[in-house]
Order: sequence, then structure tokens, then C-alpha cells
Amino acid sequence: MPYGVLQEMPDVSEEEYRQVEKHLGPDRPPGLLAHVAGPVEGGWRIINIWESEEAFRRFQSERLIRAAGLAAQDAAFDPGKAAAFSSVTVEGTEMPF
Repeated sequence: MPYGVLQEMPDVSEEEYRQVEKHLGPDRPPGLLAHVAGPVEGGWRIINIWESEEAFRRFQSERLIRAAGLAAQDAAFDPGKAAAFSSVTVEGTEMPF
């Protein structure tokens, strides 16, 4: 079942978001179906849809925690809050990032 992860990151700028992205590297994580990120009032929002919760947890443990930690050292980045949810439907053309 697809698995969604929503991150609301208060007071995070695009520059801080790009710091984490830089540490994640250029290759697309296995199992990632869609990635949407952008500014919202007062911060930054990220929505990811994964093939499964297991795919997200693998990415989280193998890459995301390390990348956020390195970004925190580089630019005093605060990883913010994250919430996850199960997705009933995922439609649309897969977009590369």
C-alpha cells in the first residue's frame, strides 16, 4: 500500500531545505513515487509518496537522518516535525526531481 509522509517545517527556508537535499545526493531513493516541496506561510512543506512504509523507513534510516544531521551542522537547520499517513490512492505521472 502506498505510504505518504508530510513534513511541516516551521521557519525553514528554501536554502535550509536545499542543505538537506545536498546531503541526500542526486540519486532518486528506491521506492519514492512522488516528491513535492515548497514554501508555505511561515516555513516549508514536503510531501512524499512511497511504495510502502518499509521503503520510507529504509530511506529514513539509511539516508534522511544522516542528511538532516549534516545540514544541521552546516547551517543550524532544524529538521522540524514529520507526520506519516497511509495513502489510499496515488495518481499521476511520476515526476523526476
